[in-house]
Amino acid sequence: MNEKKSITITGASSGLGECLLNSFSKSYSIINISRTRSKCEYNIVNDFKDLLGLKLKLEKIKIEHDLCILNAGTMGSIASAFDVNHEEFLDALKINVLANKIIIDWSILNGCKSFIGISSGAALKNYDGWLNYCVTKSSFRSMLLQYQKDIPKLNFKLISPGILRTEMNKKIKSVDVNKYPDMKKFHQTPAEEPQKAAELIFRKFSDYFKREELEIDLRNENEW
Repeated sequence: MNEKKSITITGASSGLGECLLNSFSKSYSIINISRTRSKCEYNIVNDFKDLLGLKLKLEKIKIEHDLCILNAGTMGSIASAFDVNHEEFLDALKINVLANKIIIDWSILNGCKSFIGISSGAALKNYDGWLNYCVTKSSFRSMLLQYQKDIPKLNFKLISPGILRTEMNKKIKSVDVNKYPDMKKFHQTPAEEPQKAAELIFRKFSDYFKREELEIDLRNENEW
């Protein structure tokens, strides 16, 4: 690690996470935690479904860092709730909720006091066929709000970037809108480049932590 301050980004090997790496690496040393290696200087590689493996690996690693951006996640399949088997549902819970609990606790033990959770409108609203994503993102949101309530000396912000041009967006737009009518929104609303969201978060995150509101939608920011 070099002399720059360190931050952790989960899922920095692709999508919005890689864009966050591109932006934040201008000023910080990046610790990536994901199932694949990123181009940053320090990678902790572990499948988020392997909770025990993740916990044991992190227990051996001591790296002080100032900020943790919880970005990694999975959408899971798009299917009727009844058709989602419990194993797949459990995997989504592991990746989107339980693994983040392990990472938050590890970050706290390593001196981190500021956390950004990449949130979604799906944390507040149910969409056709989105059992995996809606339930786990709402649980992720509630978990971060609970941490803030229980440990007020820490700083938690939930940031929603809106619809981005990512593999997730491609997946959503590939499904039959006649079967899942809510998906029409993703055909009608232009997707933004994830680097735009990452750069705005990088430029404004210090200001976000000074605000009283815990949840920020980038689409409502003047700079968007």
